[in-house]
Amino acid sequence: MPAPVLLTLDTELDGDVLALKTLGIDVPATYFITGKFAVAYPELVGKLAAAGNTIGSHSHAHPHLPALSQDSLENEIRISKTILESVTKKPVVWFRSPYMEYDLRAMKALKAQGFLYDSSDSEHWEEQSVLAELPISDIRRGAMLASDYDLIIEQHMKENEFEDALKELYRTKSILGQPAVILLHPKNAAIYPKALQNFIGFVKNEGGRFVTADQYVAEMQAHKPSRYALWVDFSEAGMPSPEYIAANLARTSVTDVFLMAKDAEGTFYYGPKSADDVFGRTLALLRKQGLKIKVHAWLPALSDGRALKKHHSWAMTAQNGRLSANWMSPANPEVAAYMKSTVTDIIRNYGVDGIHLDRLSYPDLDYDYSRENIRAFAAAKGLGSVPALNELLTLHYNSWVNWRSMRVSEYAAKVGEAVRKAGNEDVEYSAEMQGKRVFNFNDVALSGQEVSLLAQSFDFLVPMLEVSATLEDRELIERSIASLRIKAGEKPLIMRVMLPSNGRAVSPEYLSGVLGALSRGLEGMGFSSYQAVFGSQRGGRSIDEGNLDAINRVFGGAGLKPFVMPHQPGTLTFFNIPVLPGVFTLMMAVVFNMVAMPVFGRKTLENGTDGMMYAEPEGDSGWREIGARTHAGLLDGPSAEQVCSMLRSYDARGVHQNRIILVLDAISRPGTPMPRLYEVVSGSKEWKSLALKYLHEVCLLGYAEIDDRSVTLTSDGWAMLEGARKEGFELAFWSFMEERLHETVLVKCPHCGAENVTSFYWQTFECNECGKVQRLGESSVVAVRTPAGSVYSSDTVQTPEATSL
Repeated sequence: MPAPVLLTLDTELDGDVLALKTLGIDVPATYFITGKFAVAYPELVGKLAAAGNTIGSHSHAHPHLPALSQDSLENEIRISKTILESVTKKPVVWFRSPYMEYDLRAMKALKAQGFLYDSSDSEHWEEQSVLAELPISDIRRGAMLASDYDLIIEQHMKENEFEDALKELYRTKSILGQPAVILLHPKNAAIYPKALQNFIGFVKNEGGRFVTADQYVAEMQAHKPSRYALWVDFSEAGMPSPEYIAANLARTSVTDVFLMAKDAEGTFYYGPKSADDVFGRTLALLRKQGLKIKVHAWLPALSDGRALKKHHSWAMTAQNGRLSANWMSPANPEVAAYMKSTVTDIIRNYGVDGIHLDRLSYPDLDYDYSRENIRAFAAAKGLGSVPALNELLTLHYNSWVNWRSMRVSEYAAKVGEAVRKAGNEDVEYSAEMQGKRVFNFNDVALSGQEVSLLAQSFDFLVPMLEVSATLEDRELIERSIASLRIKAGEKPLIMRVMLPSNGRAVSPEYLSGVLGALSRGLEGMGFSSYQAVFGSQRGGRSIDEGNLDAINRVFGGAGLKPFVMPHQPGTLTFFNIPVLPGVFTLMMAVVFNMVAMPVFGRKTLENGTDGMMYAEPEGDSGWREIGARTHAGLLDGPSAEQVCSMLRSYDARGVHQNRIILVLDAISRPGTPMPRLYEVVSGSKEWKSLALKYLHEVCLLGYAEIDDRSVTLTSDGWAMLEGARKEGFELAFWSFMEERLHETVLVKCPHCGAENVTSFYWQTFECNECGKVQRLGESSVVAVRTPAGSVYSSDTVQTPEATSL
């Protein structure tokens, strides 16, 4: 595809006036002009601006910016901007540093004074990420800068060689439609004016076009998202059934769904190696519903823990010779063959619309230093001998990091061949890119994920960007899009925005700003994952119903559709559990999903007003680790006392309200997997009767409606539930609390060593042997026993008495 060409001219010398006349440039261009030049030649600068060219600042007096004091630096920038805007009568938002030298101070000063864009980096050595960067192109992957100074003055090129170099650049950029950004100095370029005129004619004959920097930004932003994507990660805890996933997707205007077929650990979610083929079942349901959704099989490209256990030779090698337990080498032909077989199998057996790869990179610069890879590098570069590690990282560093990147892109191309062959060109091929690792050349060296190389193999790219829910996110997204678009050219981009997992739903104001940033420069977008949108994260979903409705309107023009309870013909279902008709059976289904949930309310404050009724106690954020350690039998006395402190932070005052919320939560979370604790309390008639009592009460209060087929929340019920979630209600935390309440612990008396049985709720216990009162935290917790008889034992359990609990 034709590449846009940006002629950028650093204009600073008196001799540049005559040089510009000699060049006779009659195509749109960008002029970076010093303040002093504008003062000396205001008429010329005014004419250049009036002709539609972009005018940018090249400082005021062309100093070395890093050598200036802070005051001098700020004055240099301010004076040039003021003068240029006065002469051109237009805002000046572009900047190029003299000598292409800058530091972080300079970039921050530019931003503070209203500059939006910079063009001081070279394409292969991009560093700054404060402003959106339009890097100067290079030739032959960093071998030469596309600059008249580098090519004519330093490389001593003849006129025909200079012309050929520019044509080579254009052909290379036309592969992806990337911009060819050429740095010219009028006085240098005027040495070979015919070469530049011939190049301009060549580009026009090839169907290319010359654009200014402003025009190129407008072209980038003209890309509008029409694809709305969602990622379904079956490895996440609490994933609902395929029926519920399909039912929720039917509510939206989603156009693309990325279903995890296999995770980075090597767990299969499709085919005979999976537990129940949730991948295939979800795909079949989406097709059955007739939804116009493209389904992409989501696979880790270079990470498979299970495969590496069987094939050690596939592993990446670290600098110290250690084999990775998780990462496969892209240079190993057997790894490529394995992935080609995988995608072929999925395409032929499932008829997916796309194959999507993530983890298409190295974890860091420490990999891949296998002997075979280094030998191949030495042979390809004609080194004569295999270089030592220190030589690779010093003498051959640039060649080595380029080599590593090439191995990743070649691997992607090989897998792509299999996709094209099995899919008959009808299956889309895509890959995830790390959105924050595109600004700095060091990040590219670490990951080996060079966008301009990888983009050639794929139908579209998926930049993944983690945001922090702050005001700076919009600028981050805009800079990322600009940088990715420059590197990917016209290759479609669907950005995946990973919202923060801090338990806070994003505000409408924040979402509006983010959607505004995403609305320019992309072909598609999506937020986080299925669980973040429809499921639960700590403290609640990242995107609430109102915001989800707003997103849906952007892509579908209509609001969010109501949820329809999925069921099979002839069989009534509740939370995907087949049941017999009748209200009583439906209430029992609710019991199965919430009987094990907690029932304790937050203590009230001393002044009598209610505190955060649903939030966990402050300072007790380690409960997840404690839960894991309890199950592993590794709990100690201090941790047990910490559990006690958490439990005693709650009393019966809030029991009633919390049980109301628990029932509402159970109704609102279709597909929430039955807690393990159900096995503990399922035989308790008291718990079942309480659950039935509160289900009945929420219906009487108008929070829920129940019929022979389903239980649904009313608008009042949703408002009640959302209010509790905003106050910090979290299902996982309360499940942890309830689990601890039903367990007993065996502890050893620190005084006499006798074993005693107590519970997590009591801070002290009286030893049944010596009679002394001891603190739980001073004892050794030997074992934890559930009411069902399961025992989590620590390594200190030695006696039959302990294990018999």
